[in-house]
Amino acid sequence: MLPGAGERGRYNPSILTRIVFLVAATLLLALGAMMLVAFRGPPPHARPMMLVEATGLLRGGTQPPGSWQISRYQSDRAPTADAGQESNRAGAERIAGLLGVPANAVALIQERPPIGMPRPGPEIGPRPDMGMEFDPGRMMLRGSFALAVREDGRNWSVLLGRQGPNWRWYAITLSLMAGIFILLLLPAYWVARRITQPIRLLAEGAARERPERAEPLPIGGPPEVRAMGIAYNHMRARIADYVSERTAMLVAIAHDLRTPMTRLSFRLEQLPDGPRAKAQADVQEMRAMVTDLLDFMREGTEGRQRARIDLSAIVETLADDLADMGHDVVVTASQRAVIEGDALALRRCIGNMVENAVRYGGSARVCLRVEGSRAIVDVEDSGPGVPPEILDRLCEPFYRGEASRNRETGGVGLGLSIARTIAEGHEGSIGFANRAEGGLRATVILPLDR
Repeated sequence: MLPGAGERGRYNPSILTRIVFLVAATLLLALGAMMLVAFRGPPPHARPMMLVEATGLLRGGTQPPGSWQISRYQSDRAPTADAGQESNRAGAERIAGLLGVPANAVALIQERPPIGMPRPGPEIGPRPDMGMEFDPGRMMLRGSFALAVREDGRNWSVLLGRQGPNWRWYAITLSLMAGIFILLLLPAYWVARRITQPIRLLAEGAARERPERAEPLPIGGPPEVRAMGIAYNHMRARIADYVSERTAMLVAIAHDLRTPMTRLSFRLEQLPDGPRAKAQADVQEMRAMVTDLLDFMREGTEGRQRARIDLSAIVETLADDLADMGHDVVVTASQRAVIEGDALALRRCIGNMVENAVRYGGSARVCLRVEGSRAIVDVEDSGPGVPPEILDRLCEPFYRGEASRNRETGGVGLGLSIARTIAEGHEGSIGFANRAEGGLRATVILPLDR
């Protein structure tokens, strides 16, 4: 198969080839349009006026050629040259010959030509000494001019002409430019979309919180993108295998530790009361740690049935249960919020946050509100809060804001990690912020079921 060939044998050009092709096509199309305008379009300016045409206007003609603007008036004197103008005696003599009047009965005033341009005169046009017939009517007038003739011997009939812009040429040129822009924009957008869409899908896949749980990316697009997608899918599969192996290993170790701890508990019964109580407390702490570790490793890996549930019922029931156990937990506000999820997992998620507030802040104030398409649960305490630099680390596994690692002041640092895993499993999130009046606010955001 040729390099860059697709799955079914079709040629699939690389990104470099596509970009080069797009640039080449753009240049060719622009060059073709320029040649069309240059060789097939009208001249960029209105065409000059022939002397014979000016003579026809003096004789009473009313239709000026092209975009020339003509005005007339009568005067008792011939027009004179102003600044930037000059008298063209050669042209006046030729017009007089066409009219059949004396040369001194015609006056022609024209703009001075730009520096470097030939001046109108007898040398313009075919020269008799070259054996060519000279036609005085083909001498041309450009810019603006004043042409006067005196036929009655007293008054001058003055003809003023001004060469206007060739709006037709400008309209055609601008229309072609707009057409070229549109013709180039549409294929450029199509090519750019074909190039960037697989890259965007790859970026979205890589940006997922838990890519090892996501579906493999579809493979498509240019060869470079296909190779990157294949490499990403292989990496995702390796990460998923690694996470599965680590989870299985830790779950097996934690599960196997329960058996010797149970035997140890029976043997501790033979100790005196004083040492036995301390030893049993240590065993109970080890059993709680193992239980937390098992719950953390299993959370998010076990598929659970989801249903439409009222989050307010979970919050209120949880607060009542903790209050009955003697904890200072109060629901300050509760709105009905129906979401799709696992009731047991969500109860544990919110319960871990409430218990964390009670453990470190002494109390918990829970507020459930609905904003737009989201259900928001705020859990506030009246404790000392936490330093701002560690707010983002509170959900890290085995991390505790209280560094003593004392079981009396906290757990092993997995409660908030489990809560975050549950929230993310429901397409939600968890955040923390210090309250201005003191204490910490933990917020759970979950999408509503629509």
